[in-house]
Amino acid sequence: MARNTDDSDDLQNDFDLDDSFSESSEPEQQSEPAANAKPEPKAKSKSEPKAKSKSEPKPETQKRKQPSAVSAPTKKPKLGTKKFTVPASLADQCTLWNKYMHKTYPALTQLELTDIQLTPSHMYVPSTEPSRDSTSYVHDLVQTAMSTGKGKNKVMHGAPQALIICSSALRVVELVKMLRVVTKRPVAKLFSRHIKIDTQKKMLEEGAVDVAVGTPNRVLRLLRDGDLKVNRLKLVAIDCWQDEKMRVVVDMDDTRSDLFAIWRDVLLPASKNPDYNFKLRLM
Repeated sequence: MARNTDDSDDLQNDFDLDDSFSESSEPEQQSEPAANAKPEPKAKSKSEPKAKSKSEPKPETQKRKQPSAVSAPTKKPKLGTKKFTVPASLADQCTLWNKYMHKTYPALTQLELTDIQLTPSHMYVPSTEPSRDSTSYVHDLVQTAMSTGKGKNKVMHGAPQALIICSSALRVVELVKMLRVVTKRPVAKLFSRHIKIDTQKKMLEEGAVDVAVGTPNRVLRLLRDGDLKVNRLKLVAIDCWQDEKMRVVVDMDDTRSDLFAIWRDVLLPASKNPDYNFKLRLM
């Protein structure tokens, strides 16, 4: 039995309608991204800089800071860095000596300090003053104290004519080498490093001495024990040489107390004896 043409046309229209519906719905499904789909990476443009890897070293692009034009403040000089200068005037040398002696004996009253202070009458004045600018100043000053004439004090063993007091054993050795030409007799080295005091006492007891060079502690002990005598002494020179730490014998804690004890306890009382004629000098 043949189909009715109207029914076939309606059926074809339904088929065409289904095709059009399926074609129109496909783009909508493609436009919706899947929930689990990963986004595609964006293409890098040439203008964007590449990311630096951690392993690559960073180039030193930062310039060092230039110093500011403002001048830096001047630093205060540290203690012990100033050059020590011995005054040319004998009165100024006394003032300098008394200042450090007051520092050594802070408990003494002004009246007690006056009794032991150094005055210009205690200062050594040679017949010819050597030039301070000369490298041989120490040699020339000691030379003025050397005398070949016979004095009233004939005891020569342990009795030098010149006594130089230094801050260290190394300085003693240096001056001993310099002063060997001043006298034909051996120059006495009086310090505690590597030399026992009994050896020095024996040397002073058995030999004649014109020049002695020593450190304050050893000189003080030998003077107090009577092994080092002052009966022929003419010059007591205080060597104000500065060591590598810019220290001087008058202001060092290791030497200052013994140095001023030599003056207060031995030399000052002996200077009142009319038979003694020694004087003191800073150099």
